[in-house]
Amino acid sequence: MMIGTADIIDITRTIGQDTVVFPGDAVPCVSRARCDGYTLSELTLSSHSGTHIDAPLHFFDGRKSLDTIPVERFFLDADVVAIKSQVAVTVAELKGHTIDPGQAILFKTRNSDLPRDRFCEDFVYIKPDAAEWLVDRGVSLVGIDYLSPDRYGDMDFPVHLTLLGAGVLILEDIDLRAVAPGRYRLVCLPIKTHQADGAPCRAVLGRRA
Repeated sequence: MMIGTADIIDITRTIGQDTVVFPGDAVPCVSRARCDGYTLSELTLSSHSGTHIDAPLHFFDGRKSLDTIPVERFFLDADVVAIKSQVAVTVAELKGHTIDPGQAILFKTRNSDLPRDRFCEDFVYIKPDAAEWLVDRGVSLVGIDYLSPDRYGDMDFPVHLTLLGAGVLILEDIDLRAVAPGRYRLVCLPIKTHQADGAPCRAVLGRRA
């Protein structure tokens, strides 16, 4: 199926413009210099800066890094699901949705409208049993519109462990403000670095006819 440029929605946060940093993570820095007739920028950032993908290696030593994952894993049918709960993604809200094995599911929550000048601790997260429900249905990637699928302060990281432990990729800090719920084609290509536990990516959605 051909997708025209007018049907493409960029869901990537701009590093250096609207980047929110998880507490303790490195603050992205973009320095720019012009010399000898050209401009050259230096980028300093975390592997989990801005819109990015988590690989299993993020929590499991010896597991797959992003550079070893087949590139076709980053081209997916995706459902954008609007979450009504102001607290968390729950199984109760997901039960009405049919999930195809191998697809992506992206959660649009109130997170998309949170301020971008500071980190907000009370973001909508994914309940651990909802993560298990998604794994049982064979999803390939789960996306959420903030910096973590886990509840802030939960140092057991149950959602990361459940999803990444099952080989499910996690796409974090996507911008879904302009996206209506429905079925799309997702492309989310991470920067290819050696042994990447995570990496910023350019994520876009294509509207399906």
